[in-house]
Amino acid sequence: MKILLVQPPHWSPDGHANFDAVEELLPSRAGDVVLLPELAGASLPRADYLARVRALAEGSGAAVVGGSHYDGPSGGAVNRGAVFDAGGRLLLEYDKVHPYGLELRNGVRPGLPSAGFELAGRRLHVLLCADLWYSAGLAGHDAFDAVLVPAFSVTRWDGPAPARELWQHMSVARAYEFMTYVAVSDWHHETTYQGHPCAGVTGFANPCPETHTGFFTGPPDAPVSSFDLDFARLDAFRHDRAARGFG
Repeated sequence: MKILLVQPPHWSPDGHANFDAVEELLPSRAGDVVLLPELAGASLPRADYLARVRALAEGSGAAVVGGSHYDGPSGGAVNRGAVFDAGGRLLLEYDKVHPYGLELRNGVRPGLPSAGFELAGRRLHVLLCADLWYSAGLAGHDAFDAVLVPAFSVTRWDGPAPARELWQHMSVARAYEFMTYVAVSDWHHETTYQGHPCAGVTGFANPCPETHTGFFTGPPDAPVSSFDLDFARLDAFRHDRAARGFG
């Protein structure tokens, strides 16, 4: 299974403009799953947001994890997203459980945890940005084969490097602890949100790389990067961990 991570160069408060840009970036029929960054839909009405994610899935020939949008009135919205398969079927709706920083000050409400979704016989889970920092979002479930993280990583550091390093360590820790792939799509680091810079933390954590340098790859140079989810290798890794008493 191939996943495409989309890191657009700019974010717009107009969700339609963001989806138009993503459509221009995506190659046709190049992957099985497409992961968009958080707030790709900005504050689009729910019906418009769902229509854009569905159209992107049908047009790209891949399942699309549609980032998110603010669903509801200003001061009481939920950060919410959706997944559609290549045939336009809704697979999952998911919420941000832990609004963070600016969202809290703007009155964004916590959402409800989701149960993940199944694609080609594999179980995938979505955690919106800061939700990755709470291991309870993964604990207590049967094993997920991949954790997909739409992010908008605003940072208070002077430059993107510190936040990128933190996200890299967190992603690898989650991948190794829960024996799963972790994929993160973020906006380019030159993007800002309400005056706060983005860190551009797009990347891929692999709990069972072939070499010691492969635990984390990213951020990419290109706005679209692809990674193979080698589930046979992941299954072998899990079997080995269990045999050594780590299961």
